[in-house]
Amino acid sequence: MDTREKKRNNFGEPLDERYEEPGLGAWLRRNPWLLTRLFTVMIFTFGASTTAANFSYGLRSEPVDLTVSQLKQGELPRGTEIGDYVRVRGTATPDFETLQGKPVGNEESQIGVSERYSAAYYYFGLEETGDDLLIQTAQGLPAPDQAGRSVVWEGKISTVGEVIFYDTTQRGLKAAGLPHGSNIPVIETGDTPEYYRQIFPAYSAIIALWLFSIVWLAWKKNKPFLGV
Repeated sequence: MDTREKKRNNFGEPLDERYEEPGLGAWLRRNPWLLTRLFTVMIFTFGASTTAANFSYGLRSEPVDLTVSQLKQGELPRGTEIGDYVRVRGTATPDFETLQGKPVGNEESQIGVSERYSAAYYYFGLEETGDDLLIQTAQGLPAPDQAGRSVVWEGKISTVGEVIFYDTTQRGLKAAGLPHGSNIPVIETGDTPEYYRQIFPAYSAIIALWLFSIVWLAWKKNKPFLGV
């Protein structure tokens, strides 16, 4: 004879053994492992979404050519968007040869510096585009022999409002007397498809982990990790 006290409903009637308490809180308590796996999938989905964009960018071969007239009118070629691989020809405003060994980051140098932690980004303009475009370099300043020469600048097109270390960049641009409006285009010369192709194995691993997490969720659902 079963002497255990059975749960009863509000009318005093015994509840069925399969009865489940209603409400979100009760459902959360019944499905801890499902929620854990859903959270894991969300984490990997975020990483995979970012990785997919970089993976796609790394597959590009030829940059889109920008012209001075387009930049002065605030336009990009048809079909070109922020984040695309672009190219422009122009003469850097700073004289890199005379700046060797001298401090930069002031109006005299015409180079803005955004430095945080161990990373430093340098910004400068082109004579042809004036305040309508900035060039960003992440591996130091260009070679001194590029002073006074029309050079091809290639990289990812971005804007001042989207570059890394926004607040630090704003201070650096203002100190150098450079345009600092959020909509000013920036060519990030360090972000080239060749660079991203070098780290394709890491991107592939992230996408593989994301796919595995989805399969794991569909297979295990709310089963405990240790099968208890």
